[in-house]
Amino acid sequence: MPAKPSEIFSETIHTYYEYNGGLECPLCFSKLRHEFNNGGRKITTLKGTLWVVTNYYSCTNSSCDLHEAFPAAYHSAMLRKRFSLDVWAKVIQHHFKHHLNYSVIAELMWDDWDVSISRGTVRSVCEYFEMAGKQYMNKKVVKDVQANQRIVLSLDGAQPVKGEPALWVFSDRITGHVLLARNLETAPAHILCELLKEIERLYCVPIVSIISDKQKNIVNAVKKFKPTIPHAFCHYHFLNHVLEPITAKDRQLKKLLRKSVRSLSIVQNSRIAELHELYGLFLPISEELKCAIAVKGNRFEILAGTEIFANLEHVISELQQFTSWNLTIKVKRTLTTLIAMLDKILEKNRPLYDDINVLIPYFAEIRDILGKRNKNSLEIEGAIKIWENNLKVLLKKNNLEHDPNKIKWKQPTSKMTRGEVWQEWIRLVNAYRDGLFVAYDHEDLDFTNNAKEQLFGRSKHHFKSLLGRENVARAFDKHGGLYTQLLDVDYSQENVTRVLLACETPLTESQRRDFFSQYATFRREWKIREKDTGNMSLFKEQLTNFRGRVRFFVE
Repeated sequence: MPAKPSEIFSETIHTYYEYNGGLECPLCFSKLRHEFNNGGRKITTLKGTLWVVTNYYSCTNSSCDLHEAFPAAYHSAMLRKRFSLDVWAKVIQHHFKHHLNYSVIAELMWDDWDVSISRGTVRSVCEYFEMAGKQYMNKKVVKDVQANQRIVLSLDGAQPVKGEPALWVFSDRITGHVLLARNLETAPAHILCELLKEIERLYCVPIVSIISDKQKNIVNAVKKFKPTIPHAFCHYHFLNHVLEPITAKDRQLKKLLRKSVRSLSIVQNSRIAELHELYGLFLPISEELKCAIAVKGNRFEILAGTEIFANLEHVISELQQFTSWNLTIKVKRTLTTLIAMLDKILEKNRPLYDDINVLIPYFAEIRDILGKRNKNSLEIEGAIKIWENNLKVLLKKNNLEHDPNKIKWKQPTSKMTRGEVWQEWIRLVNAYRDGLFVAYDHEDLDFTNNAKEQLFGRSKHHFKSLLGRENVARAFDKHGGLYTQLLDVDYSQENVTRVLLACETPLTESQRRDFFSQYATFRREWKIREKDTGNMSLFKEQLTNFRGRVRFFVE
């Protein structure tokens, strides 16, 4: 029999079995008898260490399943586990909710709670929960889906590395649950069709409608599976394709402007500003130019190239005020040369900037039309038709092909003419027409497949946080399907405890490679037209002080 360690000062806890107020078997209602106890074992909790003695009982009915001795388990711990449920819950929260790796979790448990737990034990706890969580979610998913008696299916595939298998995830848009996740080397229509049938067999509920991003294999799979059900095409993917020619031009504009600004001597030599008086004087302007080109684009809201162009125009207008000052010849020459160089940079890239500004209103118009979710499909289709006809009129004026069936796809590049962009747009509308307006007439259907993209993004973020960018592909391939099913688990201590107690089957998986990285970054404020960075005020102050130090000025 084990002896209670001397370092445990709390009272010994004994577990007892009681059912309906007495020793009564819960299966056959016969009497139970006490068999033995395990002598005690140490259980580590967040509040300290306990000594728990577990008593074993058996049913007096020899034909009962409980005739063999069984333990009366301690309510705050699982059988044969030396850490209590609150320790398990804290480890699981750190890993699945906060994306910390095993080594960091082991260190935090010691630093925050004085709980000594090895990296290997942390890994085992997390792997155990993966299986427990999957079993818990499987039961919950079946219950929720069958309660609705229909499935509105969303499907998509993600391939982290070219040439590796793609993770295909099928989810129900009504409940938000992942129904199926598979790694597929290839996903032709017949394989996807079989998976759609498998989902109906698994949940005994019909798929009544589908939303996808209009991949050809998905379209053909749906036609093979149930050709009459509504199949909506994702508006996000459609608008993304419409925006591609604009973003291609904007990327090129951003690249050219950044390269030109970084080649300016005051920017290149800013690192030696402390050693060179002139570069030191113009250091605030160098910083302002770096802020001007530090734009981080947002695909649908912020076009980095056009923002940089406008920022540089703002910098020029701010610098103009100093040209009337009485400055030394060298300073004045540097200032006027800088303004002239910036003007030259803008004029050289103005055609590209003008092209973007001509195209943006057309994109904004079609985005606004599709955003009117309270309209029906006929109204939206009519508005799109007017938008499409306006483009055809422009193409006719320029003697360009305006029949979408005769227009071939072109890779969006910065060299596309406005006419070629308009042609690509009417070709896209024609290609998406069958599924672009479906969601307006079906309340259950979403207009975008963004939830699926976010699901992939959250999965990749988890593995990047744990393993670093270099090792994401293999981890995503092995664990991505399982992890997508655990993303929406409630990670409160109460729910984690409930999940753990519902399943005591450990999951054994291959070792995960540990690669934890942190990157310190300095981000400049690029919205210089709206927010004062202080660089111009500092330049003005330095010019004033410089004039005070220098004896002779240009009159």
